[in-house]
Amino acid sequence: MDKNFKVPIRNVFCMLSYVANMPDFIKTLNKIEDDLITYELIVKMFNNEVAIILQQGLIRDYQDHIEETGFISGRLLINESIPLIAARKPVLTCEKDDYSADMIFNQIIKSTLSNIYKTKHISQSRRHRSFMYWEEMNAIDEVFLTREIFQKLTFNRHNIHYKRVLHIARLLYELELLSHQTGGWSLNTVDMSESELNRLFEDFLFHFYRINKHEYQIKSERMQWNLQGNKNLLPTMLTDVSLTHRFENKKIIIDSKFYKNIFQTYYDKDSFHSHNLYQLFTYLMHQSNEFKQLRGILIYPFNGEKIHEIYKWDDRMTMEITTVNLENKWHEIEAELMNIV
Repeated sequence: MDKNFKVPIRNVFCMLSYVANMPDFIKTLNKIEDDLITYELIVKMFNNEVAIILQQGLIRDYQDHIEETGFISGRLLINESIPLIAARKPVLTCEKDDYSADMIFNQIIKSTLSNIYKTKHISQSRRHRSFMYWEEMNAIDEVFLTREIFQKLTFNRHNIHYKRVLHIARLLYELELLSHQTGGWSLNTVDMSESELNRLFEDFLFHFYRINKHEYQIKSERMQWNLQGNKNLLPTMLTDVSLTHRFENKKIIIDSKFYKNIFQTYYDKDSFHSHNLYQLFTYLMHQSNEFKQLRGILIYPFNGEKIHEIYKWDDRMTMEITTVNLENKWHEIEAELMNIV
């Protein structure tokens, strides 16, 4: 069973900003004291962005819809119309394009406003303001929010001004989702399970290094086993983050693992989790001989004792185990991650 970690909302916000490819959005928090970055503050930021969107006017686009009509308009759907003709009904099925604001961008905003004014975690005044904005969008349908909906959003010059408000909407969705999964959270911290935190931190690490370490090519690397036989039965080898230097023959493979206890205990002896080391060691042993320097790095959550151990295989390859404290101030976390590589 997953154990939980308490992570400051401000740091969840920052990690999601990297995942959403909006690291500059973190700068909006620089002038705010860390202790003041709460769920209610994020709701306030969302409402402010919604006010701007409503003032500018909701974007519109052509939306396809199908209807039965007595007049041919739009595109006639023959297959759908045949049963109606056979039943001698005086209608046909047509597909029409309507230029409407009832599109996914606006539906996400309205659905987020609906979730806000129904929550008990924030002040009545904040909920009331959200409800007033929700009423202004009476012509927009609500949509059931999922991660997939946010991940599929694409932006262009016509809708780029929606990026900020939808990023905050995604953060609010993630926080609400976590509250349902863990059964409790506060205005300042989120209870995150090992699996949820691991998923978010993996995505964050990938985008953090992609954005900040331009001298490396960053990817999640799928490797093939150097074995003869039926490879279909072998487990997948997929790295969290592989950093290949663009100008030098060196490479870093990073794997993040989140456990409440960084050590396993066997016969009263503490040691690092063996399967994590075996996995990382296997990744390293399957690398090309062209790399003159190979580093494998396991990142664990800080559990009260800072760890940074280095194990040397030969002059070419090392393995490292280090910890990151996700309760630190955000600039300290960024500095620590930069120092790791």
